[in-house]
Amino acid sequence: MDIGNARCPDCNKPMMPIACKCSICGIRMEGNFTVSILSQLPPDDQALVIAFMHSFGSIKKIQDLLDVSYPTARARIAEVIKRLDSTMNVPDEQENEILEKLERGDISFEEAMENL
Repeated sequence: MDIGNARCPDCNKPMMPIACKCSICGIRMEGNFTVSILSQLPPDDQALVIAFMHSFGSIKKIQDLLDVSYPTARARIAEVIKRLDSTMNVPDEQENEILEKLERGDISFEEAMENL
């Protein structure tokens, strides 16, 4: 399972990883962990980002790699950018909830910034 794309089976919201375990010695850590923005992309999009980086941003090389027209390659890259942008935005309702918790003193400024 790709932990970056784990979703709650009930509400379909992203799930937060809370435990890590060493497969060699068995040591286990628990806490609130984050996943990278890139790991939240589907595998095909991750591969496209890697290929784009390897080609030093050449859409022409991506076009050849995907065997598609230049406009199609550019559109595919634009879709990935849009997905990346969407993972970096906090939904307004969540942002308001965090700010309300900060105002009430339920969380510290550092915790609020971490959650935003």
